Amino acid sequence: MISYRHEKEREIAIFLAEKLADHEALSIINSGKVENANQARHLAEFYWRAVDEMVKLSKSKSEVCGESNLEEWSELLFSSFRSYLKSIGYIREWEIAADNA
Repeated sequence: MISYRHEKEREIAIFLAEKLADHEALSIINSGKVENANQARHLAEFYWRAVDEMVKLSKSKSEVCGESNLEEWSELLFSSFRSYLKSIGYIREWEIAADNA
């Protein structure tokens, strides 16, 4: 299961998946687990799209789930998603997505 330091990370991830209309990422986040390499790659790619969206939201001074310091939350999500994918053997999928971001 994806382990978050703070429940707010999950809330922000859900918000961003919904905002980006990414149903696959939303399904993964809601289930808390990745079933295969394709889902691992999708979650990693979603993270980098979510970062781009958080940058846009920060520039427009928007709050997300009551939070305005989105850089901190993006770092926490980075740690949670990366650690999870590494722990289940999908670090390569994470690294490929990061290289392509």
